[in-house]
Amino acid sequence: MSKSTILIRQSFFNRQRRHITGSSSQQTSTSPQRRNVAAPKLETATARPFNEIPGPIALPMLRHSAHVLPRIGSYHHTVGLGLLEGLRAKYGDLVRLAKASRTRPVLYVFDPEMMREVYESYSTEPPRFEKSPLYQHRKGVGHCPVHGDEPQAIWAAIRSLLQDGTLLKCYDQAFDDIAADTTRRLTDLRHAENALNDELETEIYRWAIETIGMMIFGIRLGCLDGPVHIPTADNQKPEKTSLDDEIDDLCSLAKRSLEDLTPAERLVRISREIADGSYLVRSEGTLTPGSPTFNSALKAFDRHFSLTEHFLQKALDSLNSGELKPEQALLDKLRPLQRRILPLATDILLAGVHPLAQTAINMFYQLSLHAARQQRAHDEVHWSIASREAGADCSDLPYVAACAREAMRLHPATGGVVRRNREDIIVGGYEIPAGVDIVLAHGVTSKSEKQWGRAEAFVPERWCSEGWEPLKASRAHPLASLPFGEACPGAGVVGKMLSSLTTRVLDKYRLEWHGPLPTMATTGVNRLHPPYYFVLQNAA
Repeated sequence: MSKSTILIRQSFFNRQRRHITGSSSQQTSTSPQRRNVAAPKLETATARPFNEIPGPIALPMLRHSAHVLPRIGSYHHTVGLGLLEGLRAKYGDLVRLAKASRTRPVLYVFDPEMMREVYESYSTEPPRFEKSPLYQHRKGVGHCPVHGDEPQAIWAAIRSLLQDGTLLKCYDQAFDDIAADTTRRLTDLRHAENALNDELETEIYRWAIETIGMMIFGIRLGCLDGPVHIPTADNQKPEKTSLDDEIDDLCSLAKRSLEDLTPAERLVRISREIADGSYLVRSEGTLTPGSPTFNSALKAFDRHFSLTEHFLQKALDSLNSGELKPEQALLDKLRPLQRRILPLATDILLAGVHPLAQTAINMFYQLSLHAARQQRAHDEVHWSIASREAGADCSDLPYVAACAREAMRLHPATGGVVRRNREDIIVGGYEIPAGVDIVLAHGVTSKSEKQWGRAEAFVPERWCSEGWEPLKASRAHPLASLPFGEACPGAGVVGKMLSSLTTRVLDKYRLEWHGPLPTMATTGVNRLHPPYYFVLQNAA
């Protein structure tokens, strides 16, 4: 370990801890934590060989792709989480995909206790896809000031800091102000019969970037400045036909020249472009150097990096020039890193904005379908406001927080996380050779009837102290619901972000859904496929 890495660790905390379980409410998991007993060591001699794990057969020529072909494939009608659920139903908690057309075999893990074995092996790491445009961009950025094993030390420090409840309270007012501005913009989006127009998704992305930017930089970026795009007869999108289904819907910012956009609006536009283009998803286009998709991704990442650098410099200037503000607490803790913060901030914005925005839309959707639970959340918000006006401290809204946690459980942002083992490990009694891509399918276990009870239903009460005991979230395995993965540094603060937005919206409005059931699309992140049929009614 380099000397600089040791200094980084010592500057943040005295002893690094691995937070998988525990009694603190600020853990990364959305499932309540309980004490985790280390798994007993299994002798390699007693473990069964890897090739005995069941899984679909790799057919000649077509390999595993034959299973998803139209009409003849066993899983042609399923995508995303549906495909994973089909694999589990047919083959069990461990499913193996042989090497076949891939460069290495894949192991799907659907049991949370087996997931614990993977995490506690301490022999796995996120795979590095060196052919991806993001990796190539990072390699080509000469002034990227991170080297060696410093990134691991920095990420560990961020995770530790964002689990500190005292530090998170510093963001209460800032997050509330951002949520209030977003609610005002949503008001302006309403048109005939209070329906929200097709700019809803862009506005939610504005909120997500502004909120995450506040967490990292401690300043307002300006994503919520300027007028709201109001569709008119001259600028509204034409209605799609069946022949136009494959054409991407561009947000209003993509139709304006870059010179007319502020840096914050450019960041929103490029973030939407990266999300809509699936540039972070491994595909034939993104893993083929020189392809149009690969080249577009490189340009997008370069613009995103430059904009992040702009806001980081602005934040550091603000931090060094005046009195420390509460929302600058995290940046102040990171001050010794100086320029080392840049790749960290870029990765947080790249990896965090899309999941946070889609989680917020999913939460709105669930509340719009359950009027009684939305009413209870609304009553709690009004009680809190009245208490504050009377001089009482009522910053905690347990039921609103429970709605956010239940929405994340029911519609997790990702289907799971991928880990690659550096050495042989034992999982579920099988010997897993080094170099296997292990997919921990948290998105499947978060809706497992065995773990949750009424797993497909939206039941925020399972997270409340007075909930019905058989449905209590405490009965589920601690790793059954990890909507952002075990190592996501911001997982502990996402609930606070969502609660702030929900509080402001429900204070003034009722959410309704007037349209057909949406479909769930999976493009790196699980998302409700537009169009959206939200109606924002005035609260009584």
